Amino acid sequence: MAALSHLKNKKESKIREGIDKILHQSGASGGGPVSSKNYIEVMGISHVEFDKKELAKLDRMTNDDGFMDRGEFMDYAKKSHAVKEYTDKSAGAGRKISIPPVNVNVDKAELAFKAIDKDNSGSIDSSELGKLGGNMSQKKREALMTKLDTDGDGKITLEEFRGLFKQIK
Repeated sequence: MAALSHLKNKKESKIREGIDKILHQSGASGGGPVSSKNYIEVMGISHVEFDKKELAKLDRMTNDDGFMDRGEFMDYAKKSHAVKEYTDKSAGAGRKISIPPVNVNVDKAELAFKAIDKDNSGSIDSSELGKLGGNMSQKKREALMTKLDTDGDGKITLEEFRGLFKQIK
């Protein structure tokens, strides 16, 4: 039993170290809220991808200014598959992942956009938009695509997508 407890403590310690590295690289090591954009950029540079559930959780945790409450972020990070992957990659490689801190705010539109843009092309095409709404008819999807695709190129850019969020507010 003592050996199992030791392994669990060692694993938790590695996760805490990983979270500390992420906070430092995200520019949030001094306390206070955590920038969602900075966190996502750190993970992206480290080649860690988020699943839909984690992106949705990040979106819910992020306020209108693009920040997450530090305590809520810590609770999330302790259970996060992405943080575990980051920790495994940085420990497994036997190297430090050094990324200069970034200081850019994120908004909910950008978080949602990144969750939908599965191929990371910087735009949303009709097939990606179709995966968004399970019950959305093809006619409604085409109408939404036409409404958001203001330049008519068949793709929705982040700026075009922000238009949807401006209409909601």
